[in-house]
Amino acid sequence: MIKGLFWCFTVLFVQLGLLWYVDLRVAAMPRLADPPPAEEEGDEPLPPAGELDA
Repeated sequence: MIKGLFWCFTVLFVQLGLLWYVDLRVAAMPRLADPPPAEEEGDEPLPPAGELDA
């Protein structure tokens, strides 16, 4: 019985550690609803991929 209780707590703490790690990864992701970061003044926008300067 003690051995089963030990395994139960072991699995519980492994799950909590995994959830903590996943939470950190998800919190670091950019939100889809957030606007993209503003461009700084003086930066020239890149031309579209199909246009080349001749």
